[in-house]
Amino acid sequence: MNLTNKKYQDKIVKEYLAYLSKVKGYSSHTVTSYEYDIFQYLEINQDIGEFSLYLKLLSRKNYAKSTINRKITSIKTFLKWASKMDYFDATLIQTVTNLKSEKKLPNILSSSYINKLLDELPFQTTKEIRDKAILELMYSSGLRVSEVANLKIQNFKLNKSIKVLGKGSKERVLPITARAGKSISSYLKVARIELANNKSHDYMFLGIRGGQLSEREIRRIVNLRVGTFPHSLRHTFATHLLEGGADLRVVQELLGHNDPTTTQIYTHVSKKQLKEKFKQSHPRG
Repeated sequence: MNLTNKKYQDKIVKEYLAYLSKVKGYSSHTVTSYEYDIFQYLEINQDIGEFSLYLKLLSRKNYAKSTINRKITSIKTFLKWASKMDYFDATLIQTVTNLKSEKKLPNILSSSYINKLLDELPFQTTKEIRDKAILELMYSSGLRVSEVANLKIQNFKLNKSIKVLGKGSKERVLPITARAGKSISSYLKVARIELANNKSHDYMFLGIRGGQLSEREIRRIVNLRVGTFPHSLRHTFATHLLEGGADLRVVQELLGHNDPTTTQIYTHVSKKQLKEKFKQSHPRG
């Protein structure tokens, strides 16, 4: 098989996506993004390994620079894998420089706001009990949506910790707050029992039909209950820890970041908020 042959492109891409899912442990959401980017590129580009035509098209469609950079990274990673598998000649991959873009600081919820919001969440129906447990846990431990979706009952420990399967199938054990532990315990004792059926297996969070709660549904729950995106809770968790005096290395471990530079964006967030508080508080600010 050869990637330059249209006849084999679909088969090669599907093999790569299976590799991302089964070997690299990427979430279904990430794999879908790779799939879209790669097929979009192959459809446009006749000369595989060349990027100028593709970049022009993305610019005409007004994609953000950060999105274009992500797409280029996805495609280059795929082409390098294809060359290792002898499906493509690595010498055909042309050098392409990332577009310069301003890094947007993540949206952070204030501690008073998130605490008030979580305290006032309804806690009566089966869905409300489940949703509160999810939100308490996400703010307690900074979990990704995929990590919440894939939690199993046995991952929750009575000593108030939770085992998480992160990116690249890497496990980490995280402490959780007393409130999150209480909410999860209440959910497992009442709501999960009501939701569970033969589709549930041992997944912790279940949908109304008893199966594993999907990543899409978790995003919907966060948006409905908190009015923001799930990653905002993760950003808020990290920033509040740093503002409380936690070491950057500790936050990196809790978030499951391999590269410390990924975590450093939160130090910029904290500095920005420090300046804002200074301006608000100083008599001559």
